[in-house]
Amino acid sequence: MDLASLKTQKNIDKNRFELVLDDTTAFIDYKMGKRGSMYIIHTEVPDEMEGQGVGHKLVRESLEIIEKENIKIIPLCPFVRSFIKNHEEDYQQLLAEGAKL
Repeated sequence: MDLASLKTQKNIDKNRFELVLDDTTAFIDYKMGKRGSMYIIHTEVPDEMEGQGVGHKLVRESLEIIEKENIKIIPLCPFVRSFIKNHEEDYQQLLAEGAKL
């Protein structure tokens, strides 16, 4: 797998961010809140993609898309919360008011 050549995409129809390789997809589910914040609900990396940095790439690139769209987030997914905690200086500004890690 050439992970560097893959790019995370926002799939608005499915309310998720996707990283696709052949017929396998890693994704992050989200839901838009009434006040415009994005709830990050769940991250899933298929077994065959685990341990290769796919999850971290998916989260990092999803957060970059979110930042470009000027959206604030409420990370409910433990994997995303952990990622943000470990890179707090880079992503703290994306947290919606009152969001907790």
